[in-house]
Amino acid sequence: MIPFRLYADSHRRHFYASNAKSEWIKGVNPAVKEAKGNKLNRRDFLRAGVLGTAAFSISGLTRALPRQGTAAVIDVSFVAERVVKSMIDGTPIPVWQFRDPAGSGPGDLESGLLVEEGDTINITVQNDLDRPINFVVPGVFVGTPAVAAGSKRLYSFQAPAAGSYFYSDDVNGESARAMGLSGPLVVMPQGAPNQLYAGGPTFDRQYTLVLNELDDRLNDALDNGQPFDMAGFEPNYFFANGLSYPDTAADADTLVSMNQGEDIALRLINAGVITNPMHFHGYHVEVATRNRTPETVVVDKDTVLVDREECVDVILPVTQSGAFPLHTHFVPGVTANGVYVNPYGGALIVMTAV
Repeated sequence: MIPFRLYADSHRRHFYASNAKSEWIKGVNPAVKEAKGNKLNRRDFLRAGVLGTAAFSISGLTRALPRQGTAAVIDVSFVAERVVKSMIDGTPIPVWQFRDPAGSGPGDLESGLLVEEGDTINITVQNDLDRPINFVVPGVFVGTPAVAAGSKRLYSFQAPAAGSYFYSDDVNGESARAMGLSGPLVVMPQGAPNQLYAGGPTFDRQYTLVLNELDDRLNDALDNGQPFDMAGFEPNYFFANGLSYPDTAADADTLVSMNQGEDIALRLINAGVITNPMHFHGYHVEVATRNRTPETVVVDKDTVLVDREECVDVILPVTQSGAFPLHTHFVPGVTANGVYVNPYGGALIVMTAV
């Protein structure tokens, strides 16, 4: 087999020229702890047993919905840190991440937020990186003050309109997302646990799929205090919820499990720095929103473009049983360091229906 990188790093650009611009939520039988009053701590989300479909889980985190229209106060602590992550082929690479000591996000992500419209979110960020960062939600909560290395800062904001978002750091520009410093934020409409937004499309269950990628040269450069020109960013590892295939197919948050006759909401969150044309085998989907803006004309599609920093919510009507792949049509996106999916690959997601 000839790897996509074609033996030498100098060949890398050929595969990225066209892309130079540069569930976690599941709706079935989760366990829920009831919050005391309207004050919710991150630990109030932890799974505790089995209840009905009025609630849903987020990779071990749960929220009981509806809450009778009462906004909550959500207190969360994140640690921004450097860790060494083992790629699917065993290569160790330094990355940055937001880690929630009290829980996790979908798949292999170390943090994630699920709230309702109107909730007050208080996030204390401990910065264990070697440089200043901040906490931002693009399009909603921006221009925030930085927290110095070795320090902590409280960030507070009100949950915006229902929809899919992500958080990151913009002190370090695109390189922060390229290093992995991001996570999903899902805002549910109050009292409507099976709608994308109030009066919007309904679903039977939902999954959050966070897309990102890394270029090991950037990670090594920043880890050694060296600059990196983002114009030369050419990723060689690709992830869905922090995982690469075949691990994506073994993770309950990332393996899309369905039943015939259901409508499945998929939240495609592009927290990376390249564009992903996501292709569905076996099904067509209806694009509901792009960055929370409803589509004026809903058309069935088997390929959905998800631009960088874009969140696209789609509804998948399950019309047949079987196992089908969901992947980017950006060919290197289903590889690992240039090697195709046999024996391992990139951000390839498996959808199964019975």
